[in-house]
Amino acid sequence: QILFKINAGEDRNLRAAEGDENFVLWDFHDLLFHARSTEGRHANPVGGTYQYAGAIPPAPAVRPRWPGKKIDLRKVADASSDAISPVAKLLRERHSTRSFDDRRPISLAELSRFLDSTARVLSTWQSRVDLGAGGPVVECAVRPYPSAGAGYELELYLAIDRCEGLARGFYHYDAGGHALVSIDAGARELEAMLKGAQLAMDAPAVPQVVITIAARFGRLSWKYSSIAYALVLKDVGVLLQTFYLAATDIGLGGCAIGTANIDLFAKMTGIEFHAEGPVGQFAIGRGTVGADTQTD
Repeated sequence: QILFKINAGEDRNLRAAEGDENFVLWDFHDLLFHARSTEGRHANPVGGTYQYAGAIPPAPAVRPRWPGKKIDLRKVADASSDAISPVAKLLRERHSTRSFDDRRPISLAELSRFLDSTARVLSTWQSRVDLGAGGPVVECAVRPYPSAGAGYELELYLAIDRCEGLARGFYHYDAGGHALVSIDAGARELEAMLKGAQLAMDAPAVPQVVITIAARFGRLSWKYSSIAYALVLKDVGVLLQTFYLAATDIGLGGCAIGTANIDLFAKMTGIEFHAEGPVGQFAIGRGTVGADTQTD
C-alpha cells in the first residue's frame, strides 16, 4: 500500500496538469458509474437480468404501512378536486408506447412542436461567479424544464427512421435556434442505434424516432464536486417526464429507454465519450391504435 501526501491548498494545478481537461473535470466515482451503467465499454450484463430471482423475493410494489396513526387524506380532499385539472389529466393519461404505426408516422410539424414545448432555449443571460476576488462570467439559459444550477447540460440527438417531411438520418437539435442539424453518421451506425432501442424497449419494430439525451459533462462538473453526475441523472429524469407529458398532450406515443451505447454515440458524433455522451433515450412516434400500453 502506497500513500501520497498532497497539499491541495498549495498545488491547485495538480489535476489540470494531467492533460485532457475533459477527464480532469470528472470525479473518479462518476466516470466509473457512467461507463459501467451504459453499454459500449464493458462486456458485463446490462438491464433486466433478474440475477437474484430465486434467491431473494421481489419487493412489494407498495411499501408496507408504518404502524403509526393514519390520516385518510380522501376525507379531507377539497370538494372542487372532483373536477380534475388539465395537468392532473395529463399525468393520469401518461403511459409508455412501444408499438408505433408506420403507416402514419410522426410529422415534422409535430416533432417541431414537441421539441419547442420541451427543450427550446427561451432566454439566456450571464452571471459572474463571486469567488471573493472576482470570478469568471458564466452563461445561463432558461428552458421549459428545470435544471441543476440552470446548467442545462443536456443535448438532444435524433435518430430518424420514419418522420413525414424529414429524411431518415441522424440530427442534433439546436435548442437556441430551434433547428435540426444533420450529422453525417454512417447508415450501419444509425441502424444499430435504432435496433438497440428496439431491443431495450422489447418493441415489435424500431421506433419512428429515437431521441438520445447526451450530457456535456463539464458543464456541471466545472461547478459541482462529488454530485455532478447525480445531478445529470436528476435532470434526465425531469426531462423524460417533460417528454412524456408533451407527447401525451400532442397525441403521440413515447417510451423512456433504460440504456444506451456510449461508444456507438462517440463513433456517430466523433466526440470523446467522456466529453459528451448518452445519459438517456426516449422513443417517440404515432402509437398503434389499440396496441397494448404500459404505465411505466
